[in-house]
Amino acid sequence: MKKIYVLAICAAFALNTSCKKNDEKEDEIVISGSLNVEEGKKQLEQNSINFLNKIESLKDDTALNEMIDLAEFLNNPSPNANTFEKSFYKTLSNVSELNNKDVNAFNTKQAIALVDEKPLLSDFNNEKGIYTWNSNTEEFDFTGPSDDIVYNFSYDNGKNATFTVTDFNTEISENEELPTLAKANLKIDNITVFNQEFSASINKTQLLPNTVKNTTSIGGFSFISSYDNSNNKEINETTEIKINNEVITSFKLNLKGNFNNENGTVIEDFIDNSAITFKFLDAALTMNIKDSNFDSNKEYSIDDQIALLNSNSESELSVNDKSVAKGEFYKDKDTYKDYVFNPSTSNYEYKEVTDDVVNMRLLFADNTTSDFNTYIDGSFTELESKFESVFKSFENLFDSE
Repeated sequence: MKKIYVLAICAAFALNTSCKKNDEKEDEIVISGSLNVEEGKKQLEQNSINFLNKIESLKDDTALNEMIDLAEFLNNPSPNANTFEKSFYKTLSNVSELNNKDVNAFNTKQAIALVDEKPLLSDFNNEKGIYTWNSNTEEFDFTGPSDDIVYNFSYDNGKNATFTVTDFNTEISENEELPTLAKANLKIDNITVFNQEFSASINKTQLLPNTVKNTTSIGGFSFISSYDNSNNKEINETTEIKINNEVITSFKLNLKGNFNNENGTVIEDFIDNSAITFKFLDAALTMNIKDSNFDSNKEYSIDDQIALLNSNSESELSVNDKSVAKGEFYKDKDTYKDYVFNPSTSNYEYKEVTDDVVNMRLLFADNTTSDFNTYIDGSFTELESKFESVFKSFENLFDSE
């Protein structure tokens, strides 16, 4: 049960997708009108550059720089580190590796950093107290009682840091202890540079949790993820990434179907329809998919697959509430090298192989089409330069530490 529970947490936050409940209209995308191909390119590129400008501003975030310094100071955990001390080291490691880790990977790892160790409530209660870093032994020494778990240390010519686990709770399900609450924060010279709050509720008779929520903040940079299972009939997942309280990107997924674990049976056809929305600043990609006229026992040809996908799905790319293009599935060619059996020689030979595959392209208002690579090729040169600049600035930030 614990493995499934942690996997459910990973899946919810790794997807980085979500959807608010249907009656919440404040974030609904209302598209009015469309843009021609060139104007769509222009506005998408400018929106992406604005997005990267906000990302680049993070390199000057004091909290992020302070945590990178601290990660360098406390590089590796002591082999004798306890459960929550190891979680603290994991947090620092996750932050220090942000330059070579995408936000999905960071969000997933950090979401479970406080809960994927042995989640025993007795450990939390037994380890409550104040611990102070001993530079001679390079370990934390117990220095006093506390209702929380507190790690104090001085470093870098007089800086003082305190990492505190303020709350932790678990629930028993199928004779396993599962984390349902975890809160922690890090202060450097009494200024909060990191904060994390995790909570979950479980249904002891089902495989999937009822709710999972996690907020991780590093200075002005925040990840906010939530997962809600409504009676195993509807699942909503939400992830927002904020910089200085402004949502710069959000991912939303809504699934409707049958997610019950009935008598331990495996339900193969459990999703009736799904809705996905990905936003970055003023651009959005939406997709709606329904499960209709699909026979899981039937072998579909490429043409049949395309017809089924186009009839059961709708997708649209927009910017500034104007449609740029709709998505359309089509038959494409995929050429690759593979070992092919030659009956005349009775040997496998390494040859170039071409197969028909299903792909998606952009369908514009004037009924012209373009695959994504062709659409951006040679048209987003300013964006490419900006991306290289942002990548280099973060590479320098982490490499200089």
